[in-house]
Amino acid sequence: MSRIILLALLGCVLFSCSSVMNRAAPLVLPSTATVVVLPFENHTETPMAGLRAASMLDGILRARGYAVKGRFKESGDRDLAPAEIRELLKKARRSGVEYAFTGAVNEFRYKTGIDGEPAVSITMVIYSLEKDEVVWSSTGSATGWSHESLGTIAQKLMDKLVR
Repeated sequence: MSRIILLALLGCVLFSCSSVMNRAAPLVLPSTATVVVLPFENHTETPMAGLRAASMLDGILRARGYAVKGRFKESGDRDLAPAEIRELLKKARRSGVEYAFTGAVNEFRYKTGIDGEPAVSITMVIYSLEKDEVVWSSTGSATGWSHESLGTIAQKLMDKLVR
């Protein structure tokens, strides 16, 4: 009987913190490529989740050695509409940047209930500004433990997505 309880507890531990990812081939950009991080569309009820995701991605890319030319964050303290993000994409193209990172935040919250676990769902895309097309995309969702922060789960997920 104790083995059954132990196996049940082990199953709960293994499956309570989960993630799901769908991604294209691993991210490979030329070492000399210049990139820009645009705000992400925010499809959540969490204010500025798209700007938070872009900020995290900027740091991840810089830590990996990418030449991040900058972040177009002219939005102030508000989320940008999709049309505004498209305008920033055009501005990045005119500035001579080769690739633009952007995407969408689909979930960015703490789940309700006793646990209050963090839950994140993010889609990332890379545009080749020269070719004017998406050259890479990745989508992932993750939940964490109730003692973990939402930012920690989002950063871990984004780090896995750009591997």
